[in-house]
Amino acid sequence: MALKIDAQGFVVTLSLISDGSVVYAEALWDHVTMDDQELGFKAGDVIEVMDATNKEWWWGRILDSEGWFPASFVRLRVNQDEPMEDYPLKVEGGKEDDSRRFGMGQTTKDQMRTNVINEIISTERDYIKHLKDICEVRGNNS
Repeated sequence: MALKIDAQGFVVTLSLISDGSVVYAEALWDHVTMDDQELGFKAGDVIEVMDATNKEWWWGRILDSEGWFPASFVRLRVNQDEPMEDYPLKVEGGKEDDSRRFGMGQTTKDQMRTNVINEIISTERDYIKHLKDICEVRGNNS
C-alpha cells in the first residue's frame, strides 16, 4: 500500500490507522528519553505508529516497548508493504540483533544520510517559503 499525500504534501496517516492498517515510520534521529511515557529509539529503527491524532507527538511501538515520540523525529515509510528486514529482531538470550537494530540490513548508513539530507532540504524550502510570505506581507503594508 502506498501512502496518500494531501495538497500540502503531508502524509495522511489518520485514515490509514483508523482503517486498521499498520503504519510504519523510520527514525531519522536518536530519541533519548528519561520519561517512561516516551518511546526511546535510535536512528534507523522502524516504529509501528499506533496513534497520530496529535500532530507533534505520536504513540508507537518497537518490539515490546510503547510510548510517545516526536513526529518530527521520524519519516513514514513510503511503501508500507516493504518487508520489515530492518525491524529489530530478538535473537538467542533475548537481546536484539545489533546489526539489524542499527540499520545494517536494508536501511544502510547511506540511506540514513540521504534521509537526513532530504529532511534538511525540505526544512530549508519551508523556511524560504515563510521568508517569501513575510516579505510579501511587509511589501503590501508599505
